[in-house]
Amino acid sequence: MKTRIIHQIAKVAALFAIGLLSSNSLIAQFSGTATVDQSPIVEERKGNTSVYTVPGPATDSYKWQVVGPTGTTVTVPAGATGAGTAGDPFEVTAVGLTSITVKWAADDNTITSVSGNVSVQRSVASGTEICPSMIQSLDIDFWSAPTLTIADSDYEICSGDNTAGDITVNFTGAPGFDFKYTITGLDGVTSAETTVSDVATASTTIGIPANLLNTSSTVDQTYIVTITEFNDDFDEAGTISDGTFMITVHPTIETGDISSDNTLTRRL
Repeated sequence: MKTRIIHQIAKVAALFAIGLLSSNSLIAQFSGTATVDQSPIVEERKGNTSVYTVPGPATDSYKWQVVGPTGTTVTVPAGATGAGTAGDPFEVTAVGLTSITVKWAADDNTITSVSGNVSVQRSVASGTEICPSMIQSLDIDFWSAPTLTIADSDYEICSGDNTAGDITVNFTGAPGFDFKYTITGLDGVTSAETTVSDVATASTTIGIPANLLNTSSTVDQTYIVTITEFNDDFDEAGTISDGTFMITVHPTIETGDISSDNTLTRRL
C-alpha cells in the first residue's frame, strides 16, 4: 500500500510537470470552473505579509493563485513551480503546498479599500485518475493602517486677537473613525475628554474659540488640544502621529503711568 501511495504522488507530480511543459508559459491554470466562494469577505491591512493555509493533506498537489494590487509579491517555495508579475496573477504549484505567503502591495494611506483574491485547487490521485477539487476562493478587502494627524501647525497670537478658527484632523484607515480629545485652557485647567464618533470622511474639525484673552500681564499662556485615543472602524487602536495642537497667547503688557516734568503741586 505504501508503495502504491508513493507511486500515486509521483504520478501527480509528473502530470503537473507535463502540463507545465506543454503550456506556452510556466503558469499553471486551474482545471474546471466550479468555485467555492468563501464568505464573508476577509478584511486585512494593506502592506501586510499574510500566510494562507488549507487543511491538507500534504501528500496531494496544490495550485495557488494570488491576485492583488500592483506591488504584491508571492513567495515561491523551493521545489515549487510558479510565476507572476505585477500585472498578472501569481500562480504557484507544488505537492504538499498547503500554505502560501503573500506580501501585499504597500499602504497608500487612504480611507478606501483595494481588493485581492487568493484561490487554491487541490488534486488527488484516485485510482488511475488525477481528480481536481473545486476551486476554493477567498476574496479580501485591504484597508490602510489607521492614523490620525492634526493638520494645523502651532501658532502665536497677542492677547485678545482673533484665532485662525477650527483645526483640521486627518485620518487614514477604514471610515467609522472614533477619537477623544482634551482641551487645556489658558488657566492651565484640562477639560474632561470629548468623544467624537463614527466619522465617515477623511477629515473633521475641532472648534477653537474666536479669540483668546491672556489674563496675565507678564507671562505667556497656552491653549492646547490633545488627542488622547483614536481608532478606525476595526477593533484596534490607531496611530496618533501628531495629536497635539497649541496656541501661545502673549500677554497684554502694561506700559506704566505717564509722568510729566512740569507737574504743578497744589498748596495744602
